[in-house]
This record gives sequence, structure tokens and C-alpha cells, in this order.
Amino acid sequence: MMGIHDEDLQRVKLESDLVGVVSQYVALRKVGQRFSGLCPFHNEKTPSFSVNAEEGFFYCFGCQKSGDAITFVREIEHLDFVGAVEWLANRMGIALRYTDASDGAARKERQELSDLLEQAADFYHQTLRTGKEAGKVRSYLRSRGFDSATVEQFRIGYAPDQWDALASHLNVATDKLEAAGLGRRGQRGSPIDFFRDRVMFPVADANGVVVGFGGRMLPEGQQPKYKNTAQTRLYDKSKVLYGLHWAKKQIVAEDEIIVCEGYTDVIGCFRAGLDRAVATCGTALTDDHVKTMVRFAKRIVIAFDADGAGKAAADRFYEWEDKHNAEVFVAAIPEGADPGQLAEENPDALQEAIRSAQPFLSYRINRVLDRSDLDRAEGRARAAADSGAIIAEHPNEVVRDQYLVETAQKVRVDIEQMRRLIVKPPPKQNQTQVPRTRDHEFDEPSRATPPPEIPQVELNLLRVLIHESEIVKPLVLQPMFTDPVAIEALQLVTKDGWRDQMQSSSEAVTALIGRLLVEEVVGDPIELVSRALDAVIGRWNTELRYDVNDIEQLRKHQPIVQWLAQRQEEMHQEETRPAAVDAVVDWLRNQEPEEQANS
Repeated sequence: MMGIHDEDLQRVKLESDLVGVVSQYVALRKVGQRFSGLCPFHNEKTPSFSVNAEEGFFYCFGCQKSGDAITFVREIEHLDFVGAVEWLANRMGIALRYTDASDGAARKERQELSDLLEQAADFYHQTLRTGKEAGKVRSYLRSRGFDSATVEQFRIGYAPDQWDALASHLNVATDKLEAAGLGRRGQRGSPIDFFRDRVMFPVADANGVVVGFGGRMLPEGQQPKYKNTAQTRLYDKSKVLYGLHWAKKQIVAEDEIIVCEGYTDVIGCFRAGLDRAVATCGTALTDDHVKTMVRFAKRIVIAFDADGAGKAAADRFYEWEDKHNAEVFVAAIPEGADPGQLAEENPDALQEAIRSAQPFLSYRINRVLDRSDLDRAEGRARAAADSGAIIAEHPNEVVRDQYLVETAQKVRVDIEQMRRLIVKPPPKQNQTQVPRTRDHEFDEPSRATPPPEIPQVELNLLRVLIHESEIVKPLVLQPMFTDPVAIEALQLVTKDGWRDQMQSSSEAVTALIGRLLVEEVVGDPIELVSRALDAVIGRWNTELRYDVNDIEQLRKHQPIVQWLAQRQEEMHQEETRPAAVDAVVDWLRNQEPEEQANS
């Protein structure tokens, strides 16, 4: 972990105004020489939270949490130590120095990009508020129920319909615009804006720092409806949640987080009094998103439109519930509506949908039953089969059994008949198994036996190879794959003109590549390659332990073991990752470990 100069650290500790910091979250009242208020870390009616301004220390007599300003910020903002120190330093205008010069330089570069994004947010916002060309946008927003207070609260803006309006305003080098995701070099060499003629929604991290934007096309526009900032050093759409910095306090208070699909859905939830809503930024929900959410609340309510909820990746939700100790619920948004529309037309209905959200498995079963004709024997049989297939997907036997009993009663089918429905038959000899990827329909589940899954790291590698071939093709080798279908797919997509040859491949490979072609890459391409190399090194070490029994032989291999371990450490760090990836790929390509170890 990076270090902060001790002198700067001590200055932050000494100069932090603990009362001022705490007052941003708690209403404090002076009692003698101390300040008292309701504890922000647990629910209480009688104040037990005490702040000693002179000592710079807080203590709660109810939950026993205590510490200084850094500890308070760590707890309330869910930051690590360095992040909390930086949060306080930014508040006080203290420029921190880092013990590692490269860390300091990287931080400086990130700060420059952050400043550019902040200036861009102000430019877009002021253009919407006062620009003559933004009159049509103001009218459009008013027609959607977005009053001036909403525009101010969410810093909504407008990107002018000009090639270089923002670039001219910022007046910085084109490479800086590109690094911030705000522009690029045009064919004539001049900088041009990335966003033009769009309603702009600034996307901030959990601390309220602008990291990117979402741009919505106006109704008469001919371009795609939404355009989002591309992946940058500051913006990773697989991790960022729109609205989290506004919602996190209420999320913690309610121990519930509402997840929407779009920016206007989040704003609609806030306008309906549901100020604990966030949204993914133009991508499917990821493990990193869930990891972030459960830091604030364990109950996750999915508030997608009915179609979006119906296409969620069921197997991943169950995995997240188990892995992150989360509880996933689904709000039953009416057909043909989304949370933003519902908030505008019937906010009470949106509140009720959130309040009556069902556990994920229950929601899926009820969607099947609601569409079934339970008055006819054929309808009940179909409902039993479809709901049984859904229940069978859940990994917990106790949960499966409880839902089997409940569903059997609803469809009026004998419980033992229901049990037989979820016993999966062996696959037929001639049955082609299509590899499962991240998403699949769960409304009408297939009754065929699910195929064995390709390891996620190999799916990620194939996906990035298909979409970012120029970047990763020299780095992707066959030993990075273990699954036969994945290897066959690799051999195809590394050929020239491979798209023309897809139909001559096996059905499994054609289906796999077809899915990957329409899925977005989530994550940095080089980092995805490094994860695959991590797996290769792990397999190599395991095979070494099995194959080499002689101590002298093990000692002989020790240098390469150590060399690989060092490269793994470097691959885990953003600054050293590219060189480490190149080194491990060279080793894997040449298979000359002794030479590499001594190089």
C-alpha cells in the first residue's frame, strides 16, 4: 500500500476539525465541554454519541465505536486508511506527498484528470442553465418533470451541438481530453468533443468526485439513446454506481439499496422519496458492483423494468448472495414501465413496488405462475415444470425444498411429482451443449441439462480478444485455456477473416462466439489477461508439486517459482502490470523457465 509522508499525515491529524466533519452527518449539540448527538453508526432515539473537540476524539456509549477524525471518515465513508486521509486533506486543502515518487506522480495525474472532469461538469451544467442553444433541452426536461431544483441537485447539463465546444472551453492538450474521456483528435488534428447535443449526467465515485458522464440523446436525435464515457484511469463502469455518493447515507440508515438501470430511474426514485437508489452505468451488474453495495447494505432491491428483471443472470445472483452474504430482492415494476416513468406518473406505485419487493427466486416463480392458466390441467402441468426448473437452479437444498412445497400447493400438484421434475436427466449422447455465459433468460428456463461452464477467466479472455484484438492478440496463448470449447473458439478467432468461418465451426463454438460478440468487455484488457496468467501460474505450480517428488529437483525449480511469484505481485499493481504481463507471456511462449529465472 502506498505511504503518505509522516509530516503530512501528522498535519492532517492535527488540523482536522472533528466537530466540523461529524456535523456533516450528525446534528451535534454542545453539552458542557463536549458535543453530543445521535450515533450515525447504529439506530437510537437517545443521543449516546459524544465528541471531544479538544482531544479530537469521538465515542459512542451505545455501540462503543470510537476514534479520531480519520477513523470516523473511514467508518462513515467506507474508505481505507489512505482514502480517509486523502478525504480529509482535500477538505482542508492540504497537498499530500507520498513516500513512493511514482505514487505521487500517479496521484498528481489522476488529480489533473479529476479537475478536468469537474470543469466539464460545470461547463455542461452552466450551458444547460443559461445557454441559448439549450432552450429546447430545458423544455424537454420540464416535460419530463425535471424542475430547476432537480437539475441543480443532480448537476444535469447539456453538451452543445458543436464539434469542439468543451475542448475550446477547457483549452488543454488533446491527450488530456482523451485520458479524461472528454474528447479525441479529429481527422484534421484538432480536438473534438466526445459528447455533442446530449443531456449530460455527471457520474461520480462514492466520494462525490466526478469520474465520467452519461449522455442522453434528445428525442429527435438519430444517434444511440445513451452514450457513456469510455474506460479511463478514473472511470471503470464495472465498478462505478451512479448516485451512490448521494444515496449512501440513506442506504446505511435503511440497510437497503435500490438498483436501477438508468440515470433517470435513479433521479425518479429520489423524486419519489426513495433516496437510496443507484444505477449501473450502461453495463450489466458485476461482482465488483455487488462488492461495493454490500459495504453499505445487505439487502439489494433490483428495480429494473419487467423485461430487464426477466433477463437477469440468475446463477450470478445466487453466487453473489452466497459469496457476499447479500439478500437479493426484485421489485415488480409494471409491464411497459420503468422506475423513472413510474416515479413521474404514479410515485405511490413505485414506493409500493419497492416496499413489496420479493426474494429473487420467489419473483421468478411468481412471474411464471402469473402467466399460467392454473384452471386447466395442462396449464398447471406447464407451470409446475417451468417453476420446477427455476427452483432446480438454486444451489441451496433447503431453499429448494421450501419453494417446492409452496409451489406444489399453488399449482395443485403432488409434492413428489414436483420433486421428480427437478431431478435432471443425463444428457443424450447426441445432445449439443452450448456453453453458458453471463446472462440467460430465466422466465422460460430450458429443461435441457445445463452444460458445464467454461471458467469465467477464459470467457473474459475470449471476450476481450474478440473486441480488443489489436491490444491483446499478441498476449493470448492457448495454454491460458483449459476448456476444449474455449480452445476451439480461440483457434477460430485468431485466424484472419474468422467471422466468415464461424458457420463451419461446431455448434457449441458458434453459439459461444455469437454470445460473446454482443457482450461488452468489462474491465481493463491487460488486467483481464493478467488474471488468465494468474490461473496459468497456479496450474503450473500445482502440476509441479504433483510431478516433482525429489527435494533436489524442487530446489532446482525454486528460482522460476520465485520469479513467477514476483511477476504475479507486479501483475496485481496497475503501474507494473503491463511489463509483468509481457514477461510472463514470453515465459509461457518459450517455455524456458531456467533462462527466464536468470534473466
